[in-house]
Amino acid sequence: MENVYATLEKTQYELDSRREMLELAALSFLAFAIPFLFPGPQLLTGVIVNSFLVFAALRFRGAKLLPVILLPSLGALANGFVFGPLTIFLIYLIPFIWMGNFLFVYGIKRLALERGMSFWGAGVASAFVKSVAVFIPAYALFFFGALPEAMLVPMGIVQFATAIGGIAVAGIGKEMVK
Repeated sequence: MENVYATLEKTQYELDSRREMLELAALSFLAFAIPFLFPGPQLLTGVIVNSFLVFAALRFRGAKLLPVILLPSLGALANGFVFGPLTIFLIYLIPFIWMGNFLFVYGIKRLALERGMSFWGAGVASAFVKSVAVFIPAYALFFFGALPEAMLVPMGIVQFATAIGGIAVAGIGKEMVK
C-alpha cells in the first residue's frame, strides 16, 4: 500500500498551493457538471472526462485525485435523477467505473511519471487496464442476469475509446503548453 501512495504522490507539474486549490476546485466542479453540460453522446462526454483524468494524473497528488475520479459518474447519476431517465444499471456499475478511473490515473502516474514510459505508451496501457476493469464486472453482471447486453459495449470498447480520446486531448494540450 505504501508503494501505491508513493506513486500517487508523483506529479509532472509543481503548483503553488493557492493555484493548486483553484485548479482542483474548478476541475472537480467541471468533472461533476460534464454530464449536465454534455449529456450525450457518451463518446463526447467520455473523452472530456478522461482528458480531465489524465490532466489530474499529471497535476495532482494523493487524495486530491479523488474528486476527479469519483465526481463524473456521480454527475451522470444526478443527471439521470434530475433529467431522467435514470438507468438503475448505472448504480450497479459506479463502483467499477470508479475503480477503472482510479486504475487509469494510477497507471499513468506509475508508468509515465515513476517508470519513465512515454506519455502515449503509459496512456494506452492505462486505457486498456481501465476498460478491462470496467468490462469484466459488467460482463459478470450480464452473465448473472443483472445487466442487459446493451450495457456491454458502453462498458467495454467505448470505455477504451473514450480513454484513448482523453489521452489524445490531454496530449495535444500538453504539447501546446510546452
